[in-house]
Amino acid sequence: MASSSRKRASGANESPTVNDEHSHLKRTKITPSRSAASSNSHKDYTSAIKGIDTNGDSYWEISKMRRVTISSFRGKTLVNIREYYEKDGQELPGKKGISLPIDQFASLVNLLPDIELTLKDLGVSVPRPVYASGNNITDKENDGVSSGGELEGSRMPRKNIEATSEEDESEE
Repeated sequence: MASSSRKRASGANESPTVNDEHSHLKRTKITPSRSAASSNSHKDYTSAIKGIDTNGDSYWEISKMRRVTISSFRGKTLVNIREYYEKDGQELPGKKGISLPIDQFASLVNLLPDIELTLKDLGVSVPRPVYASGNNITDKENDGVSSGGELEGSRMPRKNIEATSEEDESEE
């Protein structure tokens, strides 16, 4: 009998006019809060708190219980984006999150301009980071540019492949 009363209770709420009005009210309530959250959250984007966890890994808090951590597992460096929970006064990593190897993280970084443009098309503005002068990564990368405009480092892997190629050994 209890199961039939549940059906009646859910059946009573299935009136098309009630659901339409209720869902419309939900949409109007959610939309302003999202726009207000996105306009007020620029401060959150720019101020990430850096720290060192109990394992000695560097991390940055991107929200109250979310972190980006640089860690090492089985000799591989990983970038972890993960939720944390508090237990017995300690912050422990949760199940929700992703660990990216450096090659996948590099792919993500390369996709960021496209992601930014797509967000801009959707009306979401993401502030651009301002890099400190001491940590200017682009200057270090541009040091390898030759006078011809090509990267000197791009020739190195090709020479390595040619030097280890089996065809070259058979010709000699």
